Amino acid sequence: MKRPGVVSDFLADQERCRVSNRRIRRALEEVFSRLPETVSQALLNCKRPIYIVQSSRIGGVVTLGFAPGLTLLTLNEALKERPLGATVGIIAHELAHLALGHRFVAWEGKRKLRLREEYEADAQACQWGFRGPMIAALKATVEEEAQNRLAILLQGGYHDQRG
Repeated sequence: MKRPGVVSDFLADQERCRVSNRRIRRALEEVFSRLPETVSQALLNCKRPIYIVQSSRIGGVVTLGFAPGLTLLTLNEALKERPLGATVGIIAHELAHLALGHRFVAWEGKRKLRLREEYEADAQACQWGFRGPMIAALKATVEEEAQNRLAILLQGGYHDQRG
């Protein structure tokens, strides 16, 4: 059981959580409410506080940025058009990267490292109980690597600790 107020305080913080679209906000609330308490505590109370914003000015679905002293998770406003489960899966996957301590590197010359980190984040999100949303997120993606990750999930890989 989560300590009352930690997640709700974060979501109510207008500076740290600037997500105004109700659908995206609902997905964010669902992810944080389903995370194990130790994980949500670690993510929300870490030395590098997380700031979550939405924007229509990013190229991808999400971006993670690391500025001195903070972590910025930017959610593309286009997520409001995706099924709720897929958006939940995407957010859980990105938070898994943070929990695992991944600090992104460019794909060029680092493809194996990036792919390993993608598989690790998928596995972590599934262990937290987000296997179904991860499948929904990957089904909505046409990129070859996403389809490879989907195949692993559909073959029973990355087991959900919650059953």
